[in-house]
Amino acid sequence: MNQKRIGKILSALLTVTFVVGVSAGCTSSPTKSSSTTVKKNVTLTMTGCSGSGWIYPVDKTIAADFTKATGIKIDIQVTPPDQYASVLKTKYASGDGPDIALVWAEANASQFLPGKNFLDLSSQPWVANQTATAVRNETYDGKVIGWGSQGGDYGWGVLYNKTIFAKDGITSVPKTFNEWMADCATIKATGVIPFYGTFKDQWSPGVWMTCMGALAESQTPGLYTNLNNNTATFAGNTVFETFINQYKEMYDKGYLGKDAVSGLVNDGVTAVVKGTAAMCLCNDTPDGWITSLGETADMSTLAMFPVRFCDNNKLVAYDGSIIRAVNANGKNIAACEQYLNFISQNAELTKYYAEPDRATIAPSFTSFANTFKWPASTQSLIANSDGTTFTSMETGILYWDNTTEGQYIEAAILGQLTAAQALGKMDSDRKNLFTSASSGS
Repeated sequence: MNQKRIGKILSALLTVTFVVGVSAGCTSSPTKSSSTTVKKNVTLTMTGCSGSGWIYPVDKTIAADFTKATGIKIDIQVTPPDQYASVLKTKYASGDGPDIALVWAEANASQFLPGKNFLDLSSQPWVANQTATAVRNETYDGKVIGWGSQGGDYGWGVLYNKTIFAKDGITSVPKTFNEWMADCATIKATGVIPFYGTFKDQWSPGVWMTCMGALAESQTPGLYTNLNNNTATFAGNTVFETFINQYKEMYDKGYLGKDAVSGLVNDGVTAVVKGTAAMCLCNDTPDGWITSLGETADMSTLAMFPVRFCDNNKLVAYDGSIIRAVNANGKNIAACEQYLNFISQNAELTKYYAEPDRATIAPSFTSFANTFKWPASTQSLIANSDGTTFTSMETGILYWDNTTEGQYIEAAILGQLTAAQALGKMDSDRKNLFTSASSGS
């Protein structure tokens, strides 16, 4: 998918997408839905990642509702974040794909070969009840390939503890990388972790690089298009190389904490809430994230700003997030379609969007999106930016994988690769994937 400049942020712009993937086996064409009567005693397999933002308690509640109403069971299975994509690809390749799969949206879905493995859901009745942003998030190669609960968001940024900032005499958020580093030095001197390192979640450095895509595209218009045409590279791009070197500088100065290599993103959010760290990586709706971790926080003491690597002041946008895709090559398509229609009913959506850890996302269904208001945390992220957004590389670039790219970035930060070498490895991987796709293998 080509990069889409969204322009000045409008309050009605985006709606956050969380999705629970549904892959159903079927013997019909991937572009046709099944109208076969659903048999009783069917169990659908639904697989997702065990990380935050995938399977929520409310999903299990609604699955139980579905079973009670239809007799069709949902077997929810999870895989660790660093293994999920590779495990799912292997299952599809072997013909053993799940009935329902939670997958990344738009261009990022390309890694799972949507034309071969995902059912075309474009004619499903619930599509007409969704926002345009949500439908765009669910679309690949002109076809709706999944169901999403979220219609857009403002990506990722830095979550910070305002109480710590004030205590250390930091009266405003940093606007440049040098200001950010100066604030980190001030905070470190007090014994508090300036920015919680999360390298054990190897996808997290990849997320930071997706954020840099906005700045890179703004400085080199057409970069996303050329990356997707396989005529551009990450290597040689000043923004990406500077980002990795500055990230390494943060690590070398101890600003990521002494346990950065073993740190998890969830731990970082908890540390900022508890005040043992001043800042961490977080998505634009920390309210729901904090709730899902079982924590409570006075949200008036927390706020956000865009990551300041390379003096960045732009936002990355997602049309949504994870989507539920139906397996086009299994045996339970009719049951999967019934499931998606069931979870699209107002009664079930009301339960879903009322759940505390889901209440801060922008709904994908218009009847709920029309009354949604962004939480204060999201508003602070927008206010601390320059007011422009670009599509995240995570959804706008073909063959992007946060974990794979994150591993290369981490290797560079730990001194095992140079920044140029890390970017070169990313380019080499993508070249192989383009070659594989063109050969049909």
